[in-house]
Amino acid sequence: MKQAALRPESYTKKVALVLQGGGALGSYQAGVYEALASSDYKPDWVAGISIGAINAALIAGNSPEMRVEKLREFWRTITTSAIWPVRISDLVNGAGLPFDLGKQISAMHALMFGQSDFFAPRKPTDWWFGHTPTSYYDTSSLKSTLERLVDFDRINSREIRFSVGAVSSITRAVAISSSRWTFSRPAAPCPGI
Repeated sequence: MKQAALRPESYTKKVALVLQGGGALGSYQAGVYEALASSDYKPDWVAGISIGAINAALIAGNSPEMRVEKLREFWRTITTSAIWPVRISDLVNGAGLPFDLGKQISAMHALMFGQSDFFAPRKPTDWWFGHTPTSYYDTSSLKSTLERLVDFDRINSREIRFSVGAVSSITRAVAISSSRWTFSRPAAPCPGI
């Protein structure tokens, strides 16, 4: 890896890391943070929406020396198939089938079965008896994963400024939260992530 530039003592500006949503971008963002963490330009403020908010919580909710490790643990956890001992795309590619087919099969697998410790399709009973869930997927496993990997007391200590946003899947309204307020553990899964 290329040696990161040193931050001059005269550099007095704050460094912000803003992480957008978009599912697969999240693992890329984790790599960007890893590069920043090895430089003198560590962020003073992390902000994110959707998957970026999850990564921002993993960064702000851990000590500086544990942030990269917790990001890696999160991404290893949610990208490892609980059903198959190897990735489906590796099986397909090993069989000599086109690479695009392997990616399509992997995507279909996630659509039908979810990603362990992240989301899963709701059970048919969730729609019975007049219940109308706000999303096809149940994200309660994400709540458990975040409670295991994020120290919300650390976020509330305001060691690093932290801002997150989310879009309601019901009203489509955007909600913004900042470390100027106190955060609690996720009270309920976030539908529509």
